[in-house]
Amino acid sequence: MIKLIVKFQFQLEKNYLRFNPIFMYNFSIIIPCYNQADWLKICIQSLKNQTFENWEAIIINDGSTDYTKETADNFAKNDKRIKVIHQENGGLSAARNAGIQMAKGEWLNFHDSDDYLLPDCLNQVQREIENNKTIDLFQVGHQLVDEHNTLISSITLKQSADSFLHQTKIGNPGPPLSFFLRRKTALEAGEFDVSLKSAEDWDYWIRVAKMGIERFLITKPMVAYRYTSNSMSRNPWRMYENTIEVIKRLPLKDNRISNNSPLNVDVVFDIEKAIKARLIQALGLNIMQGNIEEAIRKFNEESSKYNFHYQPIDFRNMNSFMTFKNWYRTEDVKKILNDYPQLYEDFFSKTNFSSEFQKKACYYVFEFHFKNSNLLKYQLIGKIMNRILDISVNSKKIREESGIKSL
Repeated sequence: MIKLIVKFQFQLEKNYLRFNPIFMYNFSIIIPCYNQADWLKICIQSLKNQTFENWEAIIINDGSTDYTKETADNFAKNDKRIKVIHQENGGLSAARNAGIQMAKGEWLNFHDSDDYLLPDCLNQVQREIENNKTIDLFQVGHQLVDEHNTLISSITLKQSADSFLHQTKIGNPGPPLSFFLRRKTALEAGEFDVSLKSAEDWDYWIRVAKMGIERFLITKPMVAYRYTSNSMSRNPWRMYENTIEVIKRLPLKDNRISNNSPLNVDVVFDIEKAIKARLIQALGLNIMQGNIEEAIRKFNEESSKYNFHYQPIDFRNMNSFMTFKNWYRTEDVKKILNDYPQLYEDFFSKTNFSSEFQKKACYYVFEFHFKNSNLLKYQLIGKIMNRILDISVNSKKIREESGIKSL
């Protein structure tokens, strides 16, 4: 009964706002938090430091057992722009949905509690909103930072002629906090799917894209997305299963969307190709975690299930956002090339691939970092070395000395 009442209230609010677009704030920053009170302090402080002040923050304490409740309540007590929802643990999607229902801002921004805004972010986004009044979705570049707020890499967005829908078919277009979405559009897209324990944001952006919404890119980094050591504890196979669910939905008309977009129709889409790419990403994380036997078992099971066939270059996808794709710093490149190749060699040695195939596949996993190492060490000469390496790898037989470590 309670769920029906909440659904009814949510539908009433959708209808009201569709015809009565009156907002108390420019931005509603929705921040689910589960046992991350210390990170929450940094997140909220980044908001309070913004030069643009017409925002609200909605903290959803998702059943935390640390001192998140006290931290959030204290922020709300001292700043009326900050609201708090305390609820039993329901997961990220349920928390975001609760935040959307409470939001009074025209634009929504979805944080994780360890994310934060860079200085002057909201002011610059608001300026672009005022200059582009017909746009419903803005995306900014982002920084990747570690536990100490030290910059790992900086992601500047690149303009593309491809539609937003096309880009969402390729993969998740960015971390949630990099998007600023008009609230009316968010209500029409429907709620975040509580059945998904990961990839729920990708599922959401696909729906927004199927509505015919196009992004306006603010290319430079304006937000910080945190990558911590805890990220290594992620379950790659739970992520994989959730991602497959999203992929299977992708080519179908989505009845969760309430507008009548001509893009929301059944389309032809190579589901198995997309699944194979996600399988290789999950394998990359599983191997990085040292779970070689589990990775081999899942690789054999899924390859047989879908009758996958592979080329060595397919395994380049093991270097993904789930592993070390965005690790550019000199010390990170050195660590990656020192610590991880043996794990991937072990994995490939347990496959039925030929020795030459194994060497090429393992090379492609570390190609970016191997080339980056050459550039960092030798600069211009490194470029020449990388060109020679390309020729070598693409020749009929990869030379033993052109790989990494024992490759």
